[in-house]
Amino acid sequence: MLLLAALMCDSASAQVVNKCMGKGGAVHYYSGPCPAGYQHAKTWDATPEQPPTNEELWRRYYQRKQGEADSRYLSQLAGTRSGAGGHHVRQDGARNAAACDAAKASRESTLAAVGMRRTYELLQQLDANVREACK
Repeated sequence: MLLLAALMCDSASAQVVNKCMGKGGAVHYYSGPCPAGYQHAKTWDATPEQPPTNEELWRRYYQRKQGEADSRYLSQLAGTRSGAGGHHVRQDGARNAAACDAAKASRESTLAAVGMRRTYELLQQLDANVREACK
Protein backbone atom coordinates (compact mmCIF):
# COMPACT_ATOMS: atom_id res chain seq x y z
CA MET A 1 0.00 0.00 0.00
CA LEU A 2 2.79 2.37 0.95
CA LEU A 3 4.62 1.71 -2.32
CA LEU A 4 1.46 2.41 -4.33
CA ALA A 5 0.91 5.70 -2.49
CA ALA A 6 4.53 6.72 -3.11
CA LEU A 7 4.19 6.00 -6.83
CA MET A 8 0.97 8.00 -7.06
CA CYS A 9 2.53 11.00 -5.31
CA ASP A 10 5.57 10.85 -7.59
CA SER A 11 3.46 10.83 -10.78
CA ALA A 12 1.35 13.74 -9.55
CA SER A 13 4.35 15.90 -8.65
CA ALA A 14 5.52 18.62 -10.97
CA GLN A 15 8.19 17.76 -13.49
CA VAL A 16 11.01 20.23 -13.97
CA VAL A 17 13.61 20.90 -16.65
CA ASN A 18 17.00 22.35 -15.75
CA LYS A 19 19.05 24.30 -18.27
CA CYS A 20 22.74 23.77 -17.62
CA MET A 21 25.70 25.55 -19.22
CA GLY A 22 28.75 23.44 -19.95
CA LYS A 23 32.28 24.27 -21.03
CA GLY A 24 32.46 26.76 -23.90
CA GLY A 25 28.84 27.83 -23.38
CA ALA A 26 27.29 24.52 -24.52
CA VAL A 27 23.69 24.24 -23.37
CA HIS A 28 22.34 20.99 -21.93
CA TYR A 29 18.88 20.19 -20.54
CA TYR A 30 18.31 17.76 -17.71
CA SER A 31 15.29 16.51 -15.80
CA GLY A 32 17.45 16.33 -12.70
CA PRO A 33 20.06 18.63 -11.18
CA CYS A 34 23.00 19.82 -13.26
CA PRO A 35 26.02 17.50 -13.13
CA ALA A 36 29.29 18.58 -11.55
CA GLY A 37 31.16 21.11 -13.69
CA TYR A 38 27.97 22.53 -15.23
CA GLN A 39 26.48 25.88 -14.25
CA HIS A 40 22.75 26.00 -13.53
CA ALA A 41 21.08 28.61 -15.81
CA LYS A 42 17.33 28.14 -15.48
CA THR A 43 14.60 25.86 -14.15
CA TRP A 44 10.99 25.67 -15.28
CA ASP A 45 7.93 23.51 -14.85
CA ALA A 46 7.49 20.90 -17.57
CA THR A 47 4.44 19.08 -16.30
CA PRO A 48 2.50 18.07 -19.42
CA GLU A 49 -1.01 19.40 -19.79
CA GLN A 50 -3.82 16.94 -19.59
CA PRO A 51 -5.35 16.21 -22.99
CA PRO A 52 -8.82 17.72 -23.43
CA THR A 53 -11.77 15.57 -22.52
CA ASN A 54 -14.14 14.28 -25.16
CA GLU A 55 -16.74 16.77 -23.96
CA GLU A 56 -14.25 19.64 -24.36
CA LEU A 57 -13.36 18.49 -27.88
CA TRP A 58 -17.06 18.41 -28.84
CA ARG A 59 -17.61 21.84 -27.27
CA ARG A 60 -14.75 23.27 -29.33
CA TYR A 61 -16.10 21.59 -32.48
CA TYR A 62 -19.60 23.00 -32.01
CA GLN A 63 -18.18 26.43 -31.16
CA ARG A 64 -16.16 26.41 -34.39
CA LYS A 65 -19.17 25.27 -36.43
CA GLN A 66 -21.33 28.00 -34.85
CA GLY A 67 -18.68 30.60 -35.74
CA GLU A 68 -18.60 29.39 -39.34
CA ALA A 69 -22.40 29.54 -39.55
CA ASP A 70 -22.43 33.04 -38.07
CA SER A 71 -19.81 34.15 -40.58
CA ARG A 72 -21.79 32.73 -43.51
CA TYR A 73 -24.95 34.43 -42.26
CA LEU A 74 -23.26 37.83 -41.84
CA SER A 75 -21.62 37.52 -45.24
CA GLN A 76 -24.98 36.75 -46.78
CA LEU A 77 -26.55 39.77 -45.06
CA ALA A 78 -23.70 42.00 -46.23
CA GLY A 79 -23.88 40.67 -49.76
CA THR A 80 -20.27 39.50 -49.76
CA ARG A 81 -20.98 35.80 -49.99
CA SER A 82 -19.53 34.34 -53.16
CA GLY A 83 -21.19 31.70 -55.27
CA ALA A 84 -24.89 31.07 -55.70
CA GLY A 85 -27.31 33.52 -54.20
CA GLY A 86 -25.31 36.62 -55.12
CA HIS A 87 -27.04 39.87 -55.91
CA HIS A 88 -27.80 40.71 -59.53
CA VAL A 89 -28.84 44.02 -61.01
CA ARG A 90 -32.26 43.84 -62.58
CA GLN A 91 -32.30 45.42 -66.01
CA ASP A 92 -36.07 45.88 -66.06
CA GLY A 93 -36.98 48.92 -64.01
CA ALA A 94 -33.51 49.61 -62.63
CA ARG A 95 -33.08 53.39 -62.43
CA ASN A 96 -29.38 53.48 -62.87
CA ALA A 97 -27.25 50.35 -63.19
CA ALA A 98 -24.08 52.39 -62.71
CA ALA A 99 -25.32 53.81 -59.39
CA CYS A 100 -26.27 50.30 -58.25
CA ASP A 101 -22.84 48.92 -59.15
CA ALA A 102 -21.16 51.88 -57.44
CA ALA A 103 -23.16 51.29 -54.24
CA LYS A 104 -22.20 47.60 -54.26
CA ALA A 105 -18.54 48.46 -54.86
CA SER A 106 -18.67 50.99 -52.03
CA ARG A 107 -20.16 48.38 -49.71
CA GLU A 108 -17.46 45.85 -50.64
CA SER A 109 -14.61 48.32 -50.12
CA THR A 110 -16.06 49.49 -46.79
CA LEU A 111 -16.41 45.92 -45.54
CA ALA A 112 -12.88 45.09 -46.67
CA ALA A 113 -11.53 48.15 -44.83
CA VAL A 114 -13.51 47.47 -41.65
CA GLY A 115 -12.85 43.71 -41.60
CA MET A 116 -14.38 41.85 -38.68
CA ARG A 117 -14.91 45.07 -36.72
CA ARG A 118 -18.15 45.55 -38.67
CA THR A 119 -21.27 46.28 -36.68
CA TYR A 120 -24.86 45.39 -37.30
CA GLU A 121 -25.70 49.06 -37.80
CA LEU A 122 -22.97 49.41 -40.44
CA LEU A 123 -24.26 46.36 -42.30
CA GLN A 124 -27.81 47.73 -42.19
CA GLN A 125 -26.69 51.12 -43.55
CA LEU A 126 -24.61 49.60 -46.34
CA ASP A 127 -27.46 47.30 -47.39
CA ALA A 128 -29.93 50.18 -47.27
CA ASN A 129 -27.65 52.20 -49.58
CA VAL A 130 -27.46 49.31 -52.04
CA ARG A 131 -31.24 48.75 -51.93
CA GLU A 132 -31.89 52.45 -52.57
CA ALA A 133 -29.47 52.60 -55.49
CA CYS A 134 -30.65 49.33 -57.07
CA LYS A 135 -34.43 49.64 -56.83
